[in-house]
Amino acid sequence: MPTSEVVKLIEEAIRDRQVLRVTYRRKDGLEAEHVVEPLAIRFNQARHRVLWCWSRGGDYLEEFLWDGILDVVATGETFGPRPWVEPQLTSTD
Repeated sequence: MPTSEVVKLIEEAIRDRQVLRVTYRRKDGLEAEHVVEPLAIRFNQARHRVLWCWSRGGDYLEEFLWDGILDVVATGETFGPRPWVEPQLTSTD
């Protein structure tokens, strides 16, 4: 589960369109870093909170389960709006 500092950084990155480097642990335990454009904090169809983002490594939409996010770092880069999505935040409570 992300710390409150990580959550704040994610929310700021969505609002300010900042590219993030996300350290993520999958359910099978594999950890990897991903460079992404964060678009929203939302709930998926299974009602799990996720970080919804555009993957810079593969040019596709990606969801990261909230519980798997270990760390995030702002890269210093920004990104332009995607015409098909508006940045969104949900309650992080």
